Amino acid sequence: MANGGCVSLIVLFVVLQCAVEISSRSLADSRQLPDLLPPWLRRYIFASQTAQENQSGWRADRPTEVLNWPSNNFTLGQISGVAVDLNGNPVIFHRGETEWDSRSFDAYHRYNLIRRGPIRGKTIATLNERNGELLDHWGQDLFYMPHGLEIDIHGNTWVTDVARHQVLKFSNESRELVLALGEEFIPGKDNSHFCKPTDVAVARSGIFFVADGYCNERIMKFTPDGTLMGKIGGPFSIAHSLTLLEDVDTLCVADREKNRIRCYRAGLEDPSLFGTPVGRPFETKGAVYAIATEGHKLYSVAIPSFGRQAIGNTFNLDEPEGAPKIWNKQKGLKRPHDLAISPDGRAMYVVEIGPNRISKFVLE
Repeated sequence: MANGGCVSLIVLFVVLQCAVEISSRSLADSRQLPDLLPPWLRRYIFASQTAQENQSGWRADRPTEVLNWPSNNFTLGQISGVAVDLNGNPVIFHRGETEWDSRSFDAYHRYNLIRRGPIRGKTIATLNERNGELLDHWGQDLFYMPHGLEIDIHGNTWVTDVARHQVLKFSNESRELVLALGEEFIPGKDNSHFCKPTDVAVARSGIFFVADGYCNERIMKFTPDGTLMGKIGGPFSIAHSLTLLEDVDTLCVADREKNRIRCYRAGLEDPSLFGTPVGRPFETKGAVYAIATEGHKLYSVAIPSFGRQAIGNTFNLDEPEGAPKIWNKQKGLKRPHDLAISPDGRAMYVVEIGPNRISKFVLE
């Protein structure tokens, strides 16, 4: 028998075994089959599927990895956030010598290692979008446990620090701290405190949204000067990432541990609409860590349970009930934590924690 025939028989045998396992687990959705396949078989099947979709014009739904980018390897800490600046260059937020582990917080979400002081090294790095070379590096002696990163249309940098329980805004020109919300190192659930906030989304008007994600499981909306405008209470199981579709007045939330993306009215024109659900949730095949949008496409990265390979998904916002397109790196995503799309919509960047790396994808 030809080699191709042997491979086909092996593939069929393994698929049948996985189908039996799905049946024995009484899983309602047979689309979970790809998650149960071993990595080598997923690569074999998806490579064939991608080749077929290339011929039928579906390729644009799956980002294409840019190989050998960045050209240099950097020594970075845990990369928790990524954004893209006004020049199209990716900006990453990393933890330097600090790691989030079981010793970091007590049972009441208070940071245990304040006495160590802030991270001494520079934590915000700008990379050249063409080759990934380091263009700029700042943020030393400021942060304790970096998490979310956002750059608004004016080039201001917004971050969340889960140890400080704060949302911080730095000006584009001077990089001076111009807004701080939350009481430093004090977790809380009232209107003036956060508890491990995860992400920020900023509208063109300056109105911004905060995912107060780990403890309070809520989304908060603020005026440009930081006055609270409203809240969405979920319930969420870690509201981990936000993306704002301003043209259709929609804010989407990565409901991480519930394996879904939920969308709401942002209420930018009519504040009374804020928090109104939009459509049905988008279901992901694993804990969804980050989301971003471009046009009518919603991109996400998720980590299935039981050590399965992380995956990227592309959803069509016009078809909430449709199955997502699956994509990945050539060597596979390990622990993706955030993603961001360039202002021109041509590139996407994904950052991972362990290994601490950034990858570039082309969006067609």
